[in-house]
Amino acid sequence: MALDDTDRRRFFLVVVASLLVVPTLWWFDHNGQPTGSGTVPGGASTLDSATGQSNLSSEPTVITRTPIFLDGPMSVVGGISEIAIPNADRLETVITSATFGRLSGGNVCLAQNITTGQEITVTNLDNNRSITCRSQLAPTTQVHGLMLQTTQFETLADLTDAPIPVQIRL
Repeated sequence: MALDDTDRRRFFLVVVASLLVVPTLWWFDHNGQPTGSGTVPGGASTLDSATGQSNLSSEPTVITRTPIFLDGPMSVVGGISEIAIPNADRLETVITSATFGRLSGGNVCLAQNITTGQEITVTNLDNNRSITCRSQLAPTTQVHGLMLQTTQFETLADLTDAPIPVQIRL
């Protein structure tokens, strides 16, 4: 790469300025501060290797404050409180978008992040129509979360509606 005269002058000025500024900044940063074995530039402390002791200030490891107990109604059943927990849905659900395509095999669908061979129920969120298919792992290039066979997709919605929002139940 050939430099013309203007670029050479600029390069020379940058080199000279760097040679002057960097040592000056270093001198101002370390002016009057001895560097000992226990200090690191930036003010961090290290372990003193001669004694094996840390020179950090020690802090208590046990909290000296007493715990706070909240007031409330006492349990009627001998000290055991009953806690109402709603029933959890035993089926895991995933909400994603679905489209259609040509897939080999009967009753299969390509689903992202779902175990291959698992039977899933797909519900169209727009009209509540459902189908069941066996999932296969989708390629990483698949844009939508679920790809159905054309006949499966027609059961859920019109082909012109693709992609559609769906709920997958495992």
